[in-house]
Amino acid sequence: MIRSTIRILSVLMILLMLVVVGFAQPKKFTISGYVRDASSGEALINATISINPGNATVQSNSYGFFSISLTPGKYTLTATYTGFAVITREIALTENYTLDLQMKSSAGELNEVVVTGEKRLKRTNTVALGIQQMSIGQIKKIPAFLGEPDVLKAMLTLPGITSVGEGANGFNVRGGNVDENLIIMDEAPVYNSSHMLGFFSVFNPDAVKNVTLYKGAFPAEFGGRTSSVLDIRMKDGNNQKLAVNGGISTIFSRISIEGPLKKDESSFIIAGRRSYIDVLSKPFMKKDNRDNQFYFYDLTGKANWQLNDKNTIYLSGYYGRDVFSFNNQAFMDWGNMTTTLRWNHLFTQKLFLNTSVYYSKYDYSLKFNSEAKDTKQQSYNWKSDIQTYGVKPTLTWYISNKHQVKTGLNFTMYNFYPGKGVMVDDENKAEINLVRRYGVESAAFVEDTWKVSKALSVQAGVRLNYYAYLSNSSVYHFRDTTANIRKPLDYEEKVGNGTGSKKKISDWTYFEPRVSVRYELKKGTFLKAGYARSSQYMHLLSNTASPTPIDLYFPSTNNIEPSVTDQVSVGVVTVPEFLNLEFSAEVFYKKMKNVLDYIDNANLELNPQVEADLLTGKGKSYGVELEVKKETGKWQGWINYTWSRSYRKTEGISNNEWFLNRYDRTHVINMAVTRELNDKWSVSANFNYGSGTPATYPNVKLDIQGIPIPYNTTGKRNDFRLPAYHRLDVAATMKGRQGKKLKQEWVFGIYNLYARQNAYSIYFRQNEDDPKIREAIRLSILGSIIPSITWNFKF
Repeated sequence: MIRSTIRILSVLMILLMLVVVGFAQPKKFTISGYVRDASSGEALINATISINPGNATVQSNSYGFFSISLTPGKYTLTATYTGFAVITREIALTENYTLDLQMKSSAGELNEVVVTGEKRLKRTNTVALGIQQMSIGQIKKIPAFLGEPDVLKAMLTLPGITSVGEGANGFNVRGGNVDENLIIMDEAPVYNSSHMLGFFSVFNPDAVKNVTLYKGAFPAEFGGRTSSVLDIRMKDGNNQKLAVNGGISTIFSRISIEGPLKKDESSFIIAGRRSYIDVLSKPFMKKDNRDNQFYFYDLTGKANWQLNDKNTIYLSGYYGRDVFSFNNQAFMDWGNMTTTLRWNHLFTQKLFLNTSVYYSKYDYSLKFNSEAKDTKQQSYNWKSDIQTYGVKPTLTWYISNKHQVKTGLNFTMYNFYPGKGVMVDDENKAEINLVRRYGVESAAFVEDTWKVSKALSVQAGVRLNYYAYLSNSSVYHFRDTTANIRKPLDYEEKVGNGTGSKKKISDWTYFEPRVSVRYELKKGTFLKAGYARSSQYMHLLSNTASPTPIDLYFPSTNNIEPSVTDQVSVGVVTVPEFLNLEFSAEVFYKKMKNVLDYIDNANLELNPQVEADLLTGKGKSYGVELEVKKETGKWQGWINYTWSRSYRKTEGISNNEWFLNRYDRTHVINMAVTRELNDKWSVSANFNYGSGTPATYPNVKLDIQGIPIPYNTTGKRNDFRLPAYHRLDVAATMKGRQGKKLKQEWVFGIYNLYARQNAYSIYFRQNEDDPKIREAIRLSILGSIIPSITWNFKF
């Protein structure tokens, strides 16, 4: 099936080429090259290159490459990028022309300051809707928990992006679940994006170059998830000189070292972090608890080699772990590992190829040791992991100034290990070893960005996805039963011997059209619209509000079909000439099918027949997102408001009626602002407000033999709401001594300024004074003011 879909896509690609090339065009020459930071050699992503006369404009790609074709003549080329001085070149174009643009920063060494008057119109430059981009400079300015800049916490200040509260793993986009976000770091997928149970992300800010979030009609090259794509690009490393960056704070320290392997041709970067809250807290703990551990560490590395003018190789990797132990009785550790090898090849000035080969693994282990009163030793050990292997060749063809075509393939192999549990009680040993499950995903895509006219641009593409569920051991088949009741096993099919070749059990093929339209209503004001279909073949099994590190990733199988989402969005983006502001308004509607759900009291832990406890239903979400943004001058920041609703409907659940999704937040307000006071001081503030998330609670109490049993008589899910969430953070940054070699700054922050006790959840217990009374208790993860201080340095 996948071969036939690839053939169909190839035919479509050839027809597109014939149509485009078939138009009679005068002889043209091409100007191409790379845009880089002059001080470090880093490629600048989405730099704007404008040509006059002709009003032709292009943007550099993810590797800083650009290409533009023009008729012979004299032109003025202008390159702009936020925080960098404008470059202007006069070109007499009589033949193909190669031009490498080295842009000089107009900012200080530690603080990224946008040039006043420069208008970098991100969302007006892009055709697609629902794109959010953040530079590492913007991320570092937002007040953060314990003074540490964090990629995911910064994303939560953007419209349509929420979480269930402090300590929540991952993030939710437009009412979607955590596992519906494709998070890629240098092309490799990341399955758990959080450290310390959600308080920090796994992305070291000293190693991050660019962050782009697609939450609407994301490009055809991305697939396998249905809510969003978070594309994180790591720094390449300084190819001009050795540089050291770092910081020391109250919670952890970080350091990065980068420099040239061979000046102008190759470079490297190594960045590491380690928290030490467990070390600092030891003197204040009881003697019996001083062996407790709670820390994380990670290491990020990257190197690149420019073999010649047409070939460059990149090698990057990440390794990180979290460790938690309590009195040598409980031990947990979890972490990610990724590796990516990429090859850039320039066939011609118009044909750019990137081929990525990647590997990703997420694993965790859980151990318990106990000593009973009769001195018997008991232990429990549980391990699980998911591994991904993939290759992705992508070809970009700069056909003309009106057509830019991107096409490619994507092959991915999934290896799911739900887990192995071993329980030992003295000489007795019990073992549960769940079978490995496998999935293969293949995709072919093609997309054309077409400048139809000066006012109208269209980005249209299609993705053909094929997914197969494979097995080499046990395959379970269940009988139908009453909805919301565990399905009974019909029979177990034995396939292979567990180590041999794998048999295809089920497969699916999906045709996924993607289209975005941009129309300029008047100068600086654009109307945008988009539609996208996407499919997802893996699911995170978690029946808690916030997924935990020991939740399971599970593939679509013969019992669980892939989920499919259709999303439509319409919006307006405007930058008035008389105001240094960007206004945007966007409306979206998502329709979902085969959304994963669970029977009541589902057993998800080490259950070999966990599919019997799983259900699929449908969902919908819709909303309005409004934002005002200012990215230039001494005052910078944004404020946004989102009104949205997210529903689910599953047979047998909530009386077969639509019910609120656990991640529904009706009203959300975010504000982030920074102010440069003078050459030495700057201040910033961040405010978040969100309606409380839905929850299910009992409404009556049953007394059964004197034991109070909570019970919900309505049968409805998520019929209550937690109290609203709101929080204010502030920070002040002071530049320290700025020597020729050492440059430093101090960041003073206060998280949760007015000590709001936000409810993570609410639980019920009997009153200690009167057992007949049951009282509701609000659980707050962080309910107090948290000050912090961080020293950053660079030399």
